[in-house]
Amino acid sequence: MKDMITSTHEAKISERQAEQFRQDGYCVVDGLFSMSEIDEIQEFFEEFKTRGEKVYDDGLTYEEIDPAKRQVRAMHPHRYSKKAQDWLLHPEVAAVLKRLLGRPALAVQTMYYFKPPGAKGQGMHQDNFYLVSSPTTCIAAWTAIDAATTDNGCLYVSPGSHRRDIFCPDKTKNETWLAYGDSHINPFPRDLKPVPVEVPRGSTLFFGGNLVHGSGPNRTLDRSRRTFIGHYIDEVSEAVGQHYHPVLDMNGQVVSRVAKATGGGPCGDGVSGIH
Repeated sequence: MKDMITSTHEAKISERQAEQFRQDGYCVVDGLFSMSEIDEIQEFFEEFKTRGEKVYDDGLTYEEIDPAKRQVRAMHPHRYSKKAQDWLLHPEVAAVLKRLLGRPALAVQTMYYFKPPGAKGQGMHQDNFYLVSSPTTCIAAWTAIDAATTDNGCLYVSPGSHRRDIFCPDKTKNETWLAYGDSHINPFPRDLKPVPVEVPRGSTLFFGGNLVHGSGPNRTLDRSRRTFIGHYIDEVSEAVGQHYHPVLDMNGQVVSRVAKATGGGPCGDGVSGIH
């Protein structure tokens, strides 16, 4: 994989897709991971359920988490597995990120959502509220291990919201969005119109760190909505939340010049690194 990462790859993204990212804040790109790689990711994390307990939220094991009450997700698996790190640094993903950013990306986080049948959705939020990347925002590469549909809890996004600032929550209010989960954005701007983004198995959804997004619940009886996610920042970024260190370049080398952000970003509440 090392030779693949350092080699030159032409980005598998069309001008139409790049334009959608600029205008709407997101786009879906097919074929960055091969189907055999998607199968391998799926198999790896199914086995990870029993041996990866140190990376689940609050140190719980997979079996201890009630999916109807909280997200079932592995946090930063790339710190424990070379395979997961290779998927984070995948050369085809790196090429698309470079096209979208105009510069190489730096890698800061991995997550894997299991989202089994009956699992809750996730409230509307913006990723850079948590990552507090500055002076540029972060970007996500969200790869569907199962086809993500409205039935099993695909993402909803608010097109164009990536051009807005970070929304600071009013902590005196508790707002739900379409009964899918507590919104992290209170009050929720009514001019933002979330739309579902269904993603085929193996395709990757890219979206900017200020894009407002969330997800619906998994209403199916027999289908998970598993997802491998990498978060990245622009190579010119000067700081990112301390939870996202060490920062890696796309060759897997630690980048020490990026500072650990403090102070909670524009909302000033100390919130960083909990996403």
